Amino acid sequence: MSGSPVSVSSQEEYMVEAITNKRVKNGRTEYEVKWQGYSDNEKTWEPIENLQSVMTYVLDFEQSLKQKQNQEVGEGTYDDGDSADEILQIRKDNDGQNLLFQVSWKQKNNRAPKVSWVNQNTLKMHNPEILIDYLLKKIKWPNNK
Repeated sequence: MSGSPVSVSSQEEYMVEAITNKRVKNGRTEYEVKWQGYSDNEKTWEPIENLQSVMTYVLDFEQSLKQKQNQEVGEGTYDDGDSADEILQIRKDNDGQNLLFQVSWKQKNNRAPKVSWVNQNTLKMHNPEILIDYLLKKIKWPNNK
């Protein structure tokens, strides 16, 4: 993708090479911008308002974040033929939009047990039964006396 100009002041325009990171600061989303022709040391954090003319870069970056979150993170993976054994804990992803589950793995070839984080959609697709079991254990059932 070729760089597009971004005005950061009324007189200067810079070309974006890539969006490399994202953060929320004081309630505002900012993106780390690598500028074309500048070193990595000269990256800047820009609010979304400054990036309107290069939204394709922002959208591409957001898509890559989603793809990364939808994949297993860690050593056990469904791709290796392993299967999730037990949910150990839950946390929200960086955007707070999805849940990530830390799971232990039943591994083929009797390898040592390993633990990794799995996106909610991946877990629902591959091992819905351990998700249901985990949630049922967390429900406080009333005593029927």
